[in-house]
Amino acid sequence: MRRLLAFVAIIIGWVLLAVTAVGAFLHFFTSRGTYAIYATALVPLTIVTGVAAFVLFLVLRRWMALALTVVAITVLCFTQGPLWVSQTAPAGDRFTVVTANLQFGGGNVDDVAAAAADADLVSLQEVTPEALDRVRASALAGRLRYEYAIPGPQAAGTVLLSSRPLTDEERIPNMVLNNLSVRTPVPGAASTRVLAVHTPAPLSGHAGDWVQDMGLLKDQLQALPDGPVIVAGDVNATWDHVQYRDLLTDGFADTTSQAGAGWRPTFPTDRFGDRPLAAIDHVIVRGFIATSVRTFSVSGSDHRGVVVTLVAS
Repeated sequence: MRRLLAFVAIIIGWVLLAVTAVGAFLHFFTSRGTYAIYATALVPLTIVTGVAAFVLFLVLRRWMALALTVVAITVLCFTQGPLWVSQTAPAGDRFTVVTANLQFGGGNVDDVAAAAADADLVSLQEVTPEALDRVRASALAGRLRYEYAIPGPQAAGTVLLSSRPLTDEERIPNMVLNNLSVRTPVPGAASTRVLAVHTPAPLSGHAGDWVQDMGLLKDQLQALPDGPVIVAGDVNATWDHVQYRDLLTDGFADTTSQAGAGWRPTFPTDRFGDRPLAAIDHVIVRGFIATSVRTFSVSGSDHRGVVVTLVAS
């Protein structure tokens, strides 16, 4: 019986190691199919399987398997390390950017307003015409008097709210959902390009739409002239997706990485006891450094919102 239990434990250990190794591989793999895209979003969780495999092989004295597990865990830690090391922020006026997905317009706007009490910019996704009416009647509109809104059915609509005037407003062309681009002043940067973005979910049969829009968003960022930029929204991608990291070129940076805020999952909040598993809502910047990143609950939505404090660099 003891030999049988040891054999079963070894098999479980190898399965856990395989999951860990796949997680490390997916970080570097350009995912294009629905299952691969979703699996890549869960890469940080494979550190748990790696630790479990390490404990099993250590107890069973399987040294070769233990060494392989240490390698896999080391690679995973290397891939996640940038999210945990903060940059030194310069002196200057801080300001706040908020992004939140309202899940087909059903999210509680008052929850967003409470989290965005000191915000200068708010990006909202999945804003239906009815949800836009609620936004305009809320404390958000009272504090953030300037808006660029293209509402739509289900997930299509997007709204950008600002405490300062907006100019050069346009819908980013060819993308599946309404992605917005404006110019506005923010503390430390008198003319800042701001994008409120939402790429489509890579649902079965629609992964190609996600791949296409991630490419279009990359092209859009690379085509922007030099200068400060803020990108805020639901990208339906995590740090571990190659397509997301491809956005972080030409001076663009992930604010979670800048702030050393670590793993901040935002989706889904309507399952697993309100414990999200994937960090797919982001603020990306050029010409700014994030000093803090936190998330907040939005009742009626399957996403947590994100609050980022920035300073011009």
